[in-house]
Amino acid sequence: MSSTMESTETAPSDEVVPPFEPHPWLRGGHVQTIVARFWPWPRHRLPSTYAEVDLGDGDRTSVLESIPEGWSPGDPAAILVHGLGGDARSPYVVRVGKRLVEQGVRVIRMNLRGAGPGFGMARSFYHSGKTEDVRAVAAWVAKRVPGSPIALVGFSLGANLVLKLAAEAADRPLDGFDCVIAANPPLDLGACCRMIQGRKNRIYDRNFVRNLRREVAKLHATFPDLEPVDLSRARSLIHFDELYTAPRNGFRDAAEYYALSSAGPLLHRIEVPGLVIHAEDDPFIPVEPFLSIAFPSQLALELIPYGGHLGYLSRKSWRGNRRWLDSRICYWLGSRWGGRSREQDSPAR
Repeated sequence: MSSTMESTETAPSDEVVPPFEPHPWLRGGHVQTIVARFWPWPRHRLPSTYAEVDLGDGDRTSVLESIPEGWSPGDPAAILVHGLGGDARSPYVVRVGKRLVEQGVRVIRMNLRGAGPGFGMARSFYHSGKTEDVRAVAAWVAKRVPGSPIALVGFSLGANLVLKLAAEAADRPLDGFDCVIAANPPLDLGACCRMIQGRKNRIYDRNFVRNLRREVAKLHATFPDLEPVDLSRARSLIHFDELYTAPRNGFRDAAEYYALSSAGPLLHRIEVPGLVIHAEDDPFIPVEPFLSIAFPSQLALELIPYGGHLGYLSRKSWRGNRRWLDSRICYWLGSRWGGRSREQDSPAR
């Protein structure tokens, strides 16, 4: 474990956070990433209610809200934000959401603009810097839970979004905003897109682009009045962002989009407590920005040698779970909120 990890953190029970140790059969960033994504783990059900949120420009998105039994005003709430190609039903979002509900936390799983069940409600897609959409959902939640502390929890692209919004909140506060957690955030979007073009990472790059091209085609078929777009030359994320993301969102080019949307340069502005978790062997999010950026004292960085991208499949079970990342996020929030959440061991998953 890197020295940047606060391994002595304790909850009221004085439990010590164990360092992540990868399963011996699952060493290496690629293995952790792929196995965590496709391993046939039990499906988790998280009962929720569906709602739609106005994004302020004619578009809407959808959220799934889960309220624990016995939740009362003043108890905590968490907004979970998925990554690129995901939605509110992504397994990693559902798993963490389910555990938080078991701890007494009200959970709102957000679909980013145009994602998942929110498709067809918006004439445009989300991108890595579109924090106004997360802000709109946060405002919607704050009105429903006045007096409650609210956490922003993001994964991958969603992690960049919650960190960027946390920084922006220093000048434009969010009602109820209490803390932020970011798992594997792409702090330097340009560096990430260059890294993913490497020979060993082309499978990820091509998969992301293939899915994005399919979603764009579906969007333009749904809204025929949108200007036509030719993405036949988009063979990488950089090409896609150059041809589509940047011009459709008012950026001069992909370089400007990356520069203005990366959370890394803004971290020093974050004023709320938070936790950033990243693995040094993440296949497509380089570790160098985490080493060069000065993190504010209240934003803890846990830089871990192994774990891949949202993998973290552990050699040993911790709190009934080999998915170390899930346990770490829920444990940190339980420690943060103390008696305001029902922190407890969860059954094995």
